Amino acid sequence: MLKYVIICSKKVKKVLKVIKESDLSEKQIIFAKEYLVCMNATESAIKAGYSKKTAHSQGCRLLKNVKVKSYVEQCLQERASKLDITPNRILEELGSIAFFNINNIFDGDRIKSINELPKEVARAISSIKLRKEKIDGDDIPSEVMEIKANDKLKAIEMLMRYLGMFEIDNKQGKEETNIKSVKVTYE
Repeated sequence: MLKYVIICSKKVKKVLKVIKESDLSEKQIIFAKEYLVCMNATESAIKAGYSKKTAHSQGCRLLKNVKVKSYVEQCLQERASKLDITPNRILEELGSIAFFNINNIFDGDRIKSINELPKEVARAISSIKLRKEKIDGDDIPSEVMEIKANDKLKAIEMLMRYLGMFEIDNKQGKEETNIKSVKVTYE
Protein backbone atom coordinates (compact mmCIF):
# COMPACT_ATOMS: atom_id res chain seq x y z
CA MET A 1 0.00 0.00 0.00
CA LEU A 2 1.42 3.37 -1.02
CA LYS A 3 0.88 6.21 1.43
CA TYR A 4 1.51 9.86 0.82
CA VAL A 5 2.57 12.18 3.58
CA ILE A 6 2.39 15.91 3.11
CA ILE A 7 5.02 18.07 4.78
CA CYS A 8 3.59 21.50 5.55
CA SER A 9 5.13 24.67 6.82
CA LYS A 10 3.60 25.59 10.19
CA LYS A 11 3.60 29.30 9.39
CA VAL A 12 2.55 29.31 5.74
CA LYS A 13 0.11 26.35 5.77
CA LYS A 14 0.94 25.35 2.22
CA VAL A 15 2.26 22.08 0.87
CA LEU A 16 6.04 22.16 0.60
CA LYS A 17 6.73 18.58 -0.41
CA VAL A 18 4.84 15.33 -0.83
CA ILE A 19 6.70 12.24 0.32
CA LYS A 20 5.81 8.58 -0.08
CA GLU A 21 6.06 5.91 2.58
CA SER A 22 8.82 4.45 0.43
CA ASP A 23 10.90 7.58 1.16
CA LEU A 24 11.29 6.30 4.73
CA SER A 25 13.69 3.54 5.66
CA GLU A 26 12.30 0.21 6.86
CA LYS A 27 13.35 1.02 10.45
CA GLN A 28 11.71 4.45 10.24
CA ILE A 29 8.42 2.93 9.05
CA ILE A 30 8.48 0.29 11.82
CA PHE A 31 9.35 2.96 14.39
CA ALA A 32 6.50 5.22 13.24
CA LYS A 33 3.92 2.41 13.23
CA GLU A 34 5.00 1.20 16.68
CA TYR A 35 4.96 4.78 17.97
CA LEU A 36 1.34 5.12 16.80
CA VAL A 37 0.46 2.10 18.95
CA CYS A 38 2.27 2.90 22.20
CA MET A 39 3.21 6.61 21.87
CA ASN A 40 6.57 5.81 23.51
CA ALA A 41 9.66 6.69 21.45
CA THR A 42 12.10 4.46 23.36
CA GLU A 43 9.88 1.39 23.20
CA SER A 44 9.17 2.03 19.51
CA ALA A 45 12.88 2.35 18.71
CA ILE A 46 13.59 -1.00 20.39
CA LYS A 47 10.80 -2.67 18.40
CA ALA A 48 12.20 -1.09 15.23
CA GLY A 49 15.52 -2.82 15.84
CA TYR A 50 17.62 -0.21 17.64
CA SER A 51 19.63 -1.39 20.64
CA LYS A 52 18.21 -0.92 24.13
CA LYS A 53 21.31 1.08 24.99
CA THR A 54 20.69 3.75 22.31
CA ALA A 55 16.90 3.43 21.97
CA HIS A 56 16.12 6.57 23.97
CA SER A 57 18.33 8.86 21.90
CA GLN A 58 17.35 7.14 18.62
CA GLY A 59 13.67 7.56 19.48
CA CYS A 60 14.13 11.27 20.17
CA ARG A 61 16.13 11.68 16.95
CA LEU A 62 13.50 9.86 14.89
CA LEU A 63 10.68 12.02 16.28
CA LYS A 64 12.63 15.11 15.18
CA ASN A 65 13.17 13.71 11.67
CA VAL A 66 10.89 15.74 9.36
CA LYS A 67 9.73 12.77 7.28
CA VAL A 68 9.06 10.49 10.28
CA LYS A 69 7.35 13.28 12.20
CA SER A 70 5.16 14.11 9.19
CA TYR A 71 4.27 10.46 8.68
CA VAL A 72 3.23 10.10 12.34
CA GLU A 73 1.22 13.35 12.25
CA GLN A 74 -0.56 12.32 9.05
CA CYS A 75 -1.48 8.93 10.54
CA LEU A 76 -2.78 10.61 13.70
CA GLN A 77 -4.86 13.03 11.61
CA GLU A 78 -6.31 10.13 9.61
CA ARG A 79 -7.16 8.31 12.84
CA ALA A 80 -8.81 11.41 14.33
CA SER A 81 -10.78 11.97 11.13
CA LYS A 82 -12.05 8.37 11.06
CA LEU A 83 -13.13 8.64 14.69
CA ASP A 84 -14.65 12.11 14.17
CA ILE A 85 -12.42 13.58 16.87
CA THR A 86 -12.49 17.36 16.63
CA PRO A 87 -11.46 20.06 19.10
CA ASN A 88 -15.11 21.14 19.47
CA ARG A 89 -16.23 17.60 20.23
CA ILE A 90 -13.50 17.22 22.87
CA LEU A 91 -14.39 20.56 24.46
CA GLU A 92 -18.07 19.58 24.50
CA GLU A 93 -17.21 16.30 26.24
CA LEU A 94 -14.98 18.06 28.80
CA GLY A 95 -17.71 20.65 29.39
CA SER A 96 -20.25 17.89 30.07
CA ILE A 97 -17.95 16.40 32.68
CA ALA A 98 -16.84 19.71 34.21
CA PHE A 99 -20.35 21.09 34.63
CA PHE A 100 -22.13 17.85 35.53
CA ASN A 101 -24.78 18.35 38.20
CA ILE A 102 -25.73 15.24 40.19
CA ASN A 103 -29.29 16.60 40.57
CA ASN A 104 -29.86 15.97 36.85
CA ILE A 105 -29.93 12.19 37.37
CA PHE A 106 -32.91 12.38 39.71
CA ASP A 107 -36.60 12.73 38.99
CA GLY A 108 -37.90 13.62 42.42
CA ASP A 109 -36.78 10.78 44.73
CA ARG A 110 -36.26 8.35 41.87
CA ILE A 111 -33.08 7.87 39.83
CA LYS A 112 -33.78 8.27 36.11
CA SER A 113 -33.03 5.34 33.84
CA ILE A 114 -29.98 5.75 31.61
CA ASN A 115 -32.29 6.25 28.60
CA GLU A 116 -33.99 9.20 30.29
CA LEU A 117 -30.76 11.09 30.95
CA PRO A 118 -29.82 13.96 28.63
CA LYS A 119 -26.69 13.23 26.54
CA GLU A 120 -24.52 15.73 28.43
CA VAL A 121 -25.46 14.11 31.76
CA ALA A 122 -24.87 10.56 30.52
CA ARG A 123 -21.44 11.60 29.18
CA ALA A 124 -20.34 12.62 32.65
CA ILE A 125 -21.07 9.20 34.17
CA SER A 126 -18.15 6.79 34.07
CA SER A 127 -19.87 3.73 35.58
CA ILE A 128 -23.06 2.40 37.12
CA LYS A 129 -22.90 -0.66 39.37
CA LEU A 130 -25.78 -2.59 40.87
CA ARG A 131 -25.28 -4.85 43.85
CA LYS A 132 -27.27 -6.44 46.65
CA GLU A 133 -26.30 -5.38 50.14
CA LYS A 134 -27.76 -5.77 53.62
CA ILE A 135 -28.47 -2.32 55.01
CA ASP A 136 -28.81 -1.46 58.70
CA GLY A 137 -29.12 -5.06 59.89
CA ASP A 138 -31.92 -6.05 57.50
CA ASP A 139 -32.12 -9.76 56.83
CA ILE A 140 -33.14 -9.20 53.21
CA PRO A 141 -30.51 -7.60 50.99
CA SER A 142 -31.50 -4.37 49.23
CA GLU A 143 -30.47 -3.41 45.72
CA VAL A 144 -27.85 -0.66 45.81
CA MET A 145 -26.95 1.44 42.79
CA GLU A 146 -23.51 3.03 42.73
CA ILE A 147 -23.09 5.83 40.18
CA LYS A 148 -19.58 7.13 39.55
CA ALA A 149 -19.00 10.38 37.69
CA ASN A 150 -15.87 11.27 35.75
CA ASP A 151 -13.37 13.57 37.49
CA LYS A 152 -14.87 17.08 37.39
CA LEU A 153 -11.77 18.79 38.73
CA LYS A 154 -9.56 17.20 36.09
CA ALA A 155 -11.99 18.24 33.34
CA ILE A 156 -12.11 21.80 34.70
CA GLU A 157 -8.31 21.89 34.87
CA MET A 158 -8.04 20.68 31.27
CA LEU A 159 -10.52 23.33 30.10
CA MET A 160 -8.68 26.04 32.02
CA ARG A 161 -5.38 25.01 30.41
CA TYR A 162 -6.98 25.03 26.97
CA LEU A 163 -8.49 28.47 27.59
CA GLY A 164 -5.17 29.86 28.86
CA MET A 165 -6.26 30.41 32.45
CA PHE A 166 -3.00 29.08 33.92
CA GLU A 167 -0.45 31.89 33.78
CA ILE A 168 2.66 29.73 34.24
CA ASP A 169 1.63 27.05 31.74
CA ASN A 170 0.74 29.55 29.04
CA LYS A 171 3.36 32.25 29.84
CA GLN A 172 0.72 34.96 29.86
CA GLY A 173 0.95 38.36 31.40
CA LYS A 174 -0.86 39.06 34.64
CA GLU A 175 -4.50 39.45 33.76
CA GLU A 176 -7.19 39.78 36.36
CA THR A 177 -9.62 36.90 36.63
CA ASN A 178 -12.65 36.37 38.79
CA ILE A 179 -11.18 33.17 40.19
CA LYS A 180 -10.37 33.30 43.89
CA SER A 181 -8.79 30.52 45.89
CA VAL A 182 -11.30 28.35 47.69
CA LYS A 183 -10.62 25.93 50.52
CA VAL A 184 -12.48 22.68 49.99
CA THR A 185 -12.99 20.17 52.78
CA TYR A 186 -14.60 16.75 52.61
CA GLU A 187 -16.41 14.99 55.40
